[in-house]
Amino acid sequence: MPSLRRPVAFGAVAALACTLAVAAVAPATAAVVPSPPSYSADGAALGLSAIGSFETGFFDESAAEIVHAYGDRLYVVNAQAGAVDVLDFSNPAAMKKLYSLSAEGVANSVAIRSDGLGVIALEASVKSDPGELVFFDANADVPTILGSVTVGALPDMVTISADGGYAVAANEGEPAADFSIDPEGSIAVVSLPATLTAPAQDAARIADFHAYEAPGALPAGVRVFGPTPHGADRPISRNLEPEYITVDGGIAYATLQENNAIAVIDLASASVTDIHPLGAKDLSLAKNALDASDKDGGYNLRTYPNLHGLYMPDSIDSYTTGGETYLVTANEGDAREWGSYTEGVRVKSLSKSGKGPICTGSPLAGLTADKDLGRLNVTREDGFDSAAGCYTDLYAFGGRSFSIWSTTGTQIWDSGSSFEEITHAAEPEFFNSNHTVSGFDGRSDDKGPEPEGITIGKLSGRTYAFIGFERVGGIAAYDITDPTSPTFVTYLNNRDFAQSVEDGGNLATAGDLGPEGLEFIAAADSPTGTPLLAVGNEVSGTTTLFEIDDRLAPRTTDIQVLTINDFHGRLAAEPSRDTAAGAAVLAGAVKQFRATNPNTLFVSAGDNIGASTFDSFIAKDTPTIDALKSATLDLSAVGNHEFDRGFADLTGRVIPRYDAGNTTGKSDYALGANVYDATGAPALKEYTVKTVDGVRVAFIGTVTETTPQKVTPSGIQGLTFGSQLTAANRVAAKITAADEADVIVLLAHEGLGTSDCSQLTGDSVFAKLARGASPEIDAIVSADSHQKYSCQGTIDGAPGKTRPVIQAHQYGTTLGKLDIEVDTRTKDLVSITGSLVPLVSGGTLAFPADAPTAKIVKDAVDSAAVEGQKVVGKISADITRGGTNGSRRDVESSLSNLLSDVYLWATSNASYAGTKAQIGIMNPGGVRADLVKTGDGSVTYRDVATVQPFANTLVTVTLTGAQLRSILEEQWRADGSKLHLGVSGGFAYTYDPAAAAGSRIKAMTFQGRTIASTDTFTVVTNSFLAAGGDAFTTFAAGTNRADTGQVDLQASVEYFAAHALVDPAPLGRSALATTGGGEPGNGGTGGGTGNGGSATPATAWATIDVGSGRVAQGDSLTVTVSGLKPGQQIAATLHSDPIVVTGIPAADAAGKVTFRVAVPTNLPVGAHTLVVESAGLAAISVPVQVVAAGSLPATGGTFPIGFVTVLGLGTLLAGALVLARRWAATA
Repeated sequence: MPSLRRPVAFGAVAALACTLAVAAVAPATAAVVPSPPSYSADGAALGLSAIGSFETGFFDESAAEIVHAYGDRLYVVNAQAGAVDVLDFSNPAAMKKLYSLSAEGVANSVAIRSDGLGVIALEASVKSDPGELVFFDANADVPTILGSVTVGALPDMVTISADGGYAVAANEGEPAADFSIDPEGSIAVVSLPATLTAPAQDAARIADFHAYEAPGALPAGVRVFGPTPHGADRPISRNLEPEYITVDGGIAYATLQENNAIAVIDLASASVTDIHPLGAKDLSLAKNALDASDKDGGYNLRTYPNLHGLYMPDSIDSYTTGGETYLVTANEGDAREWGSYTEGVRVKSLSKSGKGPICTGSPLAGLTADKDLGRLNVTREDGFDSAAGCYTDLYAFGGRSFSIWSTTGTQIWDSGSSFEEITHAAEPEFFNSNHTVSGFDGRSDDKGPEPEGITIGKLSGRTYAFIGFERVGGIAAYDITDPTSPTFVTYLNNRDFAQSVEDGGNLATAGDLGPEGLEFIAAADSPTGTPLLAVGNEVSGTTTLFEIDDRLAPRTTDIQVLTINDFHGRLAAEPSRDTAAGAAVLAGAVKQFRATNPNTLFVSAGDNIGASTFDSFIAKDTPTIDALKSATLDLSAVGNHEFDRGFADLTGRVIPRYDAGNTTGKSDYALGANVYDATGAPALKEYTVKTVDGVRVAFIGTVTETTPQKVTPSGIQGLTFGSQLTAANRVAAKITAADEADVIVLLAHEGLGTSDCSQLTGDSVFAKLARGASPEIDAIVSADSHQKYSCQGTIDGAPGKTRPVIQAHQYGTTLGKLDIEVDTRTKDLVSITGSLVPLVSGGTLAFPADAPTAKIVKDAVDSAAVEGQKVVGKISADITRGGTNGSRRDVESSLSNLLSDVYLWATSNASYAGTKAQIGIMNPGGVRADLVKTGDGSVTYRDVATVQPFANTLVTVTLTGAQLRSILEEQWRADGSKLHLGVSGGFAYTYDPAAAAGSRIKAMTFQGRTIASTDTFTVVTNSFLAAGGDAFTTFAAGTNRADTGQVDLQASVEYFAAHALVDPAPLGRSALATTGGGEPGNGGTGGGTGNGGSATPATAWATIDVGSGRVAQGDSLTVTVSGLKPGQQIAATLHSDPIVVTGIPAADAAGKVTFRVAVPTNLPVGAHTLVVESAGLAAISVPVQVVAAGSLPATGGTFPIGFVTVLGLGTLLAGALVLARRWAATA
């Protein structure tokens, strides 16, 4: 179409140099008309209302044309300035200009890819010269030009394919103003890079029309006419003028407006494959009646024989329904007028200005009066009978309609006379008014309402076309869901006709004049959460936002928030114990929930990583991050474990892995409102807002204030972990004050220590947080305590009001679920409820695995298998579990004792920042394999991981002496079985298995001192046992519970790294009580470098000699006990399978006795303990190493200082002693 723009050349600005325009224009709302003309069908499914407008202050200078929305910005083509204005429309009622993008030339169109790669169609300063596509970064806060490519003359419109692979531009190739130059029309097809960068010049290809120069190649009906200033030099290519483009898959469709046709372009080959002529509209039919005169004194829709309307569409859009693609056009019409050539002529002037008169035999001959067709503008080029020298038919410009076409150019439907009918119904006094001046019937003689812009939007399962009327103004909406039978819905004209600007009216209050570019903004992309329509108005220079009231939409919208907490890198499924569903099943569950309700968010309350299983731990949790991203995690709070490797690791490695390219340290995947840097400023992003189906849901993240006690201090130096309650309420107030959200959810990495909802009324840190959090917070998702609960909690200061407080257990065993119902119109919260969804139960996985996530898990497991072969340390001998086959849980175990030593070391060494533990305890069920010495005794990652495969964390808890005794009593079960706990060195006890339940523990000592029931100890164990697992329920009653954040596997690996050689932990820390009781030893020292062993109390009453302390399976161990009183009777038991030695004689006159212990051939190799007792005295424990049959016993072994002195071998008692093995029932 002929350009109304004023070409502006920026002589002082180098090509492509971006100019920052100061946003001096205040937000303009005056252009919103209080009572705009409107008209709607009965029961209209849509309503339109103008809610905000930005004014440039320029009248009739094309200061607002094409508009494109991206995020909370509108990019508006301002041809008056030759630039693209960037507007912030986060508040539609008060839009403000941020800056302008400009280069040397005139901006005609703009489009933006989903990642922010923007492109401007830039007309050269001399419009017949080749233009450019200029690329920019739409995410930038300042004008940021990325580069450009040269294309054809006058790129008038540009769009980007849905897949982001192509930028496609219509190079209109209009003639020079004097018609001395007529450049070729063409289509530019530019292959775009996947990154946010400009393409190179060789990525730009031109789809030309050269193939249609040959005689007969151009389809009949495609209009080619007018002067040919270049003679035979490609006259058809120069005559064809692409105007507007729509893309469907790999095919683009371009309107050729003056040519009354649509071109088809294959993007892959960058070639025009077809041109479809559109024909003409029969204006003799009643359905196509029009008002053809501005001098007929009224509103007169009439039909006229032999009169036709050339559709000549300007804009075009497309949609697909029923598997078919349809093209939708706004049939504006346009006439060429360049130099001395003028195409348009009034009917009454055809004899003088046309090619000749109307044929006398034509029914049109008697209709040339002004009140009939005399005033109507028609083309001089069509309908002329050269032989007769007169016009038999006449062709007006435009269809005064919009049409739906097949992709082969067949018309499916046309709106007929609907536009003139609805605009008259809306404002009859200004029917067919012009835009620059208000008046009645002013454009009836020339294209009527003049439909120019069109866009398509989908709402509530229906498809709508929105059409803008350039002259009279306003936006009409039609339901085109059925392309064969569209229906009118509504029309609104944001115009005050009382302000006729050309006659001196006030532009600021005139409203919108000359709508051109339309952009539908879906609710999901709208800053208000409701669908919007953005319109650029070239005459008034305004950009206006219309809110679309979708009356078919449900009164409420349902949103579901799926939650996890404390996932801890549990990549692989462990269904047998309901321990973990695995990342792939978690992803499959989320996928299924999203399929059921697309309005779904998937969030975490922290500890996604850290304390992980080997498969994730060995790769620094990268596979877990990748798996959660694959599972479509939308956002996450930080947990204390996110800081395990330090703040620098969180911001420099973890966040960028979740959030590609984010190097700011502020991310939706690391929300932590109560984490502050050294200046007191927030160190992490405090909250984020997600818009779902028009509803804005805010998520605030906080993390436990005890984080500094759970992680390495050096890794969080300079950080402060403040009050979660204070931070949550501060941020909630900020969100509310700024009206940023409709719903607020707190993700708090803190939780109840129990699943009992009544504890929300208690005095724990979390209970106070749950009650004291602002009433503006609608739900709380908790974490850290690894509990499973879905509660309704009361709110301080809000009597009668409750909110969901949930926690979804741990390790991905469970999904938390918040069901949120919001009023779609008011955005008021209707209801919000919480629930829990098991992902694994009874050994069965509840959802199918997601294949892409499963591959991530498999790759991690395979990689870990390789990494697992790396050596972490060495052992001096086999370190085994109890029993002959390593599976006995009812006997003392060297390996269980060693793991207790590891736990104690991990929570009491110099680098541990928490409360130092004093006693370590290990459950036998958590020890799943032996550490068997092979070769030089090297131990691998996988060896250690196989011993403890559950990736429990170490938990410290305060227990009284009475509670310790109760825990030890709980080793015996009602059915007679037993689970024998491992204990750390320094702690020891005696027991009588024959005693009544609850009284089997006879004595306990710590460092040789008797433990009183009121004494208190900091005890460390794994998270399973600490929670009362394996029916050790007294653990759950402990106080000052703290999850240290250390995984048992990690602690073991670090223990091996700190000890050059690890020995079996000695047995005998638990010993049979002798008749009359007596105190046990002090439990010995922990495992470590050198040989293991136990220490006797300072009051040791005898000396025991076992030679080297080593004996082969099937051989005998000679034992000499000295320092006894003559005649003193002793008892001896070999552990771990209790072998009671019988027939030991009394001490001789020298106070000595020697006996021999026969070792069974099936006694497990490894560490054992010989326990010697005498009535009224504390038991003495001596370590014994059993080696494989046939091995030569090693000699020269030593015991740690403070144990027993090993003397020379005494006299061997003749004859072997009788052995009696005492077996306990197997658990």
